[in-house]
Amino acid sequence: MNQPRADGYGAFVCCRLAVFAVLLSAAGCRQPGPPLPEETQAKLEELDAQGGYRPERIYATNEVRETWKHLHAELDISFLAPSGSGRFPLVVYLPGLGEDATAGAFWRRSWAAAGYAVFTVQPAALGKVFWASDKLDAGELRATGRTYFSSASLESRVSHLAWALGELRQRAATPGNPYAVADPAKAAVTGFDLGAQAASALAGEAVKAAFPANAEFGFAGAVVLSPHVTLAEGKLDERAAGMAMPLLAVTGTDDDDPYGMSATSLRSALWQSMPAGGKYLLVLQGGTHDTLAGVEPGQKWKGPPSQPVPGEGSEGGGWLPWSGDDLTLQVGQRSGTAGARNGSASGPSGGPMRSVERPPRKRGPDVRHWAEVAGVSTAFLDLVLKGRERAREWLDRDAGRWMGASAELRHK
Repeated sequence: MNQPRADGYGAFVCCRLAVFAVLLSAAGCRQPGPPLPEETQAKLEELDAQGGYRPERIYATNEVRETWKHLHAELDISFLAPSGSGRFPLVVYLPGLGEDATAGAFWRRSWAAAGYAVFTVQPAALGKVFWASDKLDAGELRATGRTYFSSASLESRVSHLAWALGELRQRAATPGNPYAVADPAKAAVTGFDLGAQAASALAGEAVKAAFPANAEFGFAGAVVLSPHVTLAEGKLDERAAGMAMPLLAVTGTDDDDPYGMSATSLRSALWQSMPAGGKYLLVLQGGTHDTLAGVEPGQKWKGPPSQPVPGEGSEGGGWLPWSGDDLTLQVGQRSGTAGARNGSASGPSGGPMRSVERPPRKRGPDVRHWAEVAGVSTAFLDLVLKGRERAREWLDRDAGRWMGASAELRHK
């Protein structure tokens, strides 16, 4: 592992996530995140030492926060990248509904510290959706979801993104500009919740939305956190047929849909229908929707409530909790069509995953899950954007042993 620049962090390079926490609290970032609580940092360091993924180098980071204007919309922009000279592969992050450009901080800071320029774009209006009320009944959540996950909304968001990427390319070509460290020629798209819908479409999913003519995206891979999948949008095989690029989908056995538009078991359904080749599926045992938001320890998730208040909406309400019938995402289980379609998975010994008894329902994030998502997603990006063979080896061989029964990583 290469040593970082001589800026006081070399003594911490042995543990990636622990170093990352120190960098955030001590580096001269323009908008530094809060330091991790000591117990959280200690747990992350312990997990990392047990076999977590380690990138080639850990970087100090700088963050720029701006507002750009496209047509009549204000776009909330965050750019988090390694400090100093050099050019770094671009990772585009698309937040969830109700989140601003500071969303997904734990994932974004992990990627930036590993040597990526992370560009976050969110129409400012979408970050204010839940400001008026922190309590919505199931019917109100369903109506909200239908509005913002609609084809018209997707078209608008992709249009804003296409313009923002063009603006980024222009700024990246200007020497001395903060964005000049980004290399748009090597890029991946990532997204959570509402952003996952867009990331999936940009990865080739056939959707009922028209993208801007002559838009240049050029993504080499995608990370989809909490995939948005509903059967109302068409047959899965047809929608997934064009998803040829490498893709990592991340979900959990408790990754409920807060908008009541889908069932938890469908989170992995589109992945199962994708053509093989560079496809990974990470399933967190007990992993919740808000865990996948990547909110830093001690911070509050800005998305919809994790449980709607009592109330009946259309079609008998919208809240769909995990049920015993939703077996597709149960870690260690296989659906009736197991085999090549579902890809392969391995347990701690490298053999088939054994069935794991489902623990009691638990809300809130888990430190181990933070480490698992950060590690697996960073390794995936290193494989796709940097061609690092060590990342492939870790994903295909070591990740399963490291995570044990806490999560399952499938690949095909």
